[in-house]
Amino acid sequence: MATIALVCTLSVYNGFQQLISGVITSFDPDLRITLKEGKTFDPTEVNQSLGQIPYIQVSSEVLEEIALIRNKEKQTFTTIKGVSRNYTQLIRTDSIIDVGRFLIEDEDGAYTVIGAALANQIEANMGFLTPVSFYAPKYATKVNVANPENSFNQQQIFVGGIYATRQFEIDSKYAFLPLQYAQELFNYGNVVSAIELNINKEVSIEKAQQEIKSLIGNKYEVKNKEEQHEDFYHMMKIEKWITFLILFFILIVAVINIIGSLSMLILEKKQDIATLKNLGATHSFIQQVFMLEGWLTSAIGAIIGLILGIILCLIQEYFGVIKLGNGYDDGTFIVNAYPVCVQVTDILLIMFSVLLVGLLIAWIPTRYIQERKE
Repeated sequence: MATIALVCTLSVYNGFQQLISGVITSFDPDLRITLKEGKTFDPTEVNQSLGQIPYIQVSSEVLEEIALIRNKEKQTFTTIKGVSRNYTQLIRTDSIIDVGRFLIEDEDGAYTVIGAALANQIEANMGFLTPVSFYAPKYATKVNVANPENSFNQQQIFVGGIYATRQFEIDSKYAFLPLQYAQELFNYGNVVSAIELNINKEVSIEKAQQEIKSLIGNKYEVKNKEEQHEDFYHMMKIEKWITFLILFFILIVAVINIIGSLSMLILEKKQDIATLKNLGATHSFIQQVFMLEGWLTSAIGAIIGLILGIILCLIQEYFGVIKLGNGYDDGTFIVNAYPVCVQVTDILLIMFSVLLVGLLIAWIPTRYIQERKE
C-alpha cells in the first residue's frame, strides 16, 4: 500500500506541476534575454547578433514596467507589457483570450489587452465608449508638488481584448500595449527590458540557450521557461520531495514487519539450519538464503504496488474518476478531475528505494544465524 501511495502521490504532484506550469508560462517564450545588471537596454546590438542565428523563429522586443491603470473612479496598479507587433506569433493567444481578440494595434490605432481579474477590478470591458487611462511617472523628472499630475505621463487607450487563465495573480497582472506606446508612457526612449525568442522545435532549447549566451556575451542573461519561474519550480520540487520522504518513512515502518516474520521463520527452521550445517553449508550461505527470501518478499510487494499504482494513475489520467468538486463548473478550478502524470524517473526511484530498504531490513534478522556457533 505504501508503494501504491508513493506512485499515486508523486504522479499527482507531477500532474499539478505540469498543469500550473502550463498556466503560468502562457506568456513565456522559449528563451528570454535580459540584462544581468540594470533594467533596460538598447536592443540594436543584441538584434544584430541574433540575426546570425537561423533557428530563431520569432524575436519580439518587450518593455515591462509598473503603472497605474484607471477607469473612471476605479484604479489600481498593473504591469504594463509593451510588445512588438509580432508578439502574437510568440504565444498562443487564441487559448487564453476570453473576450475579443489579442488586439493591440490596427489601422484605427492602438489598444490594450488586459486580464479578466484586472478588468473586473477597474470595471472595464471591451467595447466601452470611454478608454482606460494609464499613468506613469516621468522618467528622471522631479515631482511637482504644486501640481502632481504634471509629473506623470498619461495615455488613454481602448480595451481590445481580455485574456483569462483562471489564475488571479496572472489575470490581474498584465496590461499589454504596443511597444512604442509603452516607451512613450514611461519616457524611456528606444530601449527594452527584454527580448523574447521562440526557437525552432527541431533544435534543443538547451543547445540554443548556450549558443545565444556565448554569442551576445556575459552582459546578458538567457533564461528558459523554467528559469523564468525559478522560485515556483524550486518550491514545487521541495514540496514533492518532502512528501516523498514522509511516505518513504511510512514505507520503512511497513517493511519492518519483514523483520518479525523472518525472525520467526529462522526460529522455526532451527533443525533445517542444523541439517544444512552438517551437510557442509557455511554461515554466509545460510544467511544469504534467508536474506534472499526476505528481500524477495519486499521486492514482490514493490512490483505489485508499482503495477497497481500505475494502473490507478492511468485510470485517473484517462477517465478522471476522482473529481475536484463543483469548482470546475463555476470557474474556480481549471480542470474537472485531479491531474496525474506518471514519470519513469519516479518509478525507478521508488523501486530502488523499496529494494534497498528491503535488503537492509532482511539483513537484520539474519545476523542471528551468523552469531550461532557450530
